[in-house]
Amino acid sequence: MNIRGVWDKAVSLRDCLAHQRTVTSRRRYAEDEDPFNVKNCFVSDEAKILSSKAFRVLGDRTQVFTFPETPLIRDRKAHTMEVVASATIATEMLGLNTDLARAAALGHDIGHVPFGHIGEEWIARAMGSKKFCHEIMASIIAQKIERKGRGLNLTWHTLDAMLRHSGTMARAEMSQEAWVVRYADKFAYIFHDVNDIVSRMKYPVSRELMDVVNIFGVSQRERTTTAIAGLVVESADCGRVSFESSALARKFMLLRSLMYEIYPRVTQQNVDSMMEPVFEFLSTLNIGNPFLLLALMTDTDVVKIASRKVRGMQAFNLTSVSEIAPHLPAIGKIDLCDPDLEWNSFNPEKEVMR
Repeated sequence: MNIRGVWDKAVSLRDCLAHQRTVTSRRRYAEDEDPFNVKNCFVSDEAKILSSKAFRVLGDRTQVFTFPETPLIRDRKAHTMEVVASATIATEMLGLNTDLARAAALGHDIGHVPFGHIGEEWIARAMGSKKFCHEIMASIIAQKIERKGRGLNLTWHTLDAMLRHSGTMARAEMSQEAWVVRYADKFAYIFHDVNDIVSRMKYPVSRELMDVVNIFGVSQRERTTTAIAGLVVESADCGRVSFESSALARKFMLLRSLMYEIYPRVTQQNVDSMMEPVFEFLSTLNIGNPFLLLALMTDTDVVKIASRKVRGMQAFNLTSVSEIAPHLPAIGKIDLCDPDLEWNSFNPEKEVMR
């Protein structure tokens, strides 16, 4: 494949979706606490997320490998910033709202629990609810946990794009920027995970996998650029953000399926031995919903408590969630499977420049 040709074609199609650019949104609470009354609501969202506790602890959460000894392996914060990078370039090329995409990309993974997807699956099983997921937790944290329960008061479009970035949450009517973030997330984790698993961890993979990934380029930057270019080209043809039907998109889907055969082999974490005793400890403390407290913890928090022979409030007070616990009574009961975005009563179509 002539990847330079794909890049050049994408450049020729710049701003092809500018007419579908989201231009504004609204907040749950009209009276915002931003002292500067920032005109661009999405720039304000970005600043709020960047200074949040939830964003601050992303560097202490698993991407693929937990506590890797090999240098430069991605954690959840590094992954997030690569999603921001891809979403920024893709929206700029398409003529969409880069600030909205950046804000949503920054916040898309703040709902991740300790030990990544494996930890998430453990909590879902323990709760007995298949609806529990990090996408919904991100909305809960942003609206009900941050700032002592006052929340960040993000715009609805930022929250919605955060919610829709993964899993079964996508909806045809979501913003074009939300679709970009969804694809940017996939581009980031597939290509940087190949980089970490194959190049850094030296895990042996099939020739088929490497042949497919090399279709996109010989380096991570080339591969990501090619995927973004393919997204632009297909989106121009479809009249909406899309990367599903083209030959390049089908190659990417094949690559994803091959990577999903690899993940279980390189992430053999015994999370039961850590999550279960910490959950029991939190239940015994009786200072808040133990599922919520556990979900808000970092990898380090859980390992420290699980490794202690004697556990008590002194151990809990050393965790990142200890500052949040005193405010839980005032926050009240939280449904961990409800993103609570129904407050948005307006038609998103009206918020799009036609």
